Amino acid sequence: MSEQANCLQVEMLAEMKKQTALLERMETNQAILIQALAEEQGEQDPEAPPLMYMDGTPCR
Repeated sequence: MSEQANCLQVEMLAEMKKQTALLERMETNQAILIQALAEEQGEQDPEAPPLMYMDGTPCR
């Protein structure tokens, strides 16, 4: 039984490492997106009305 428990722990640790790697990749991608959006917004007057809605369609 101890060997089975050890095997299960090893499998769980491997899955947790995979999940952690995925979360780190997501974090990196989100940071890149936030940076790109910040740079794009930096070029506009912060007091000006938005030119586009969040879905990308132009404001009228």
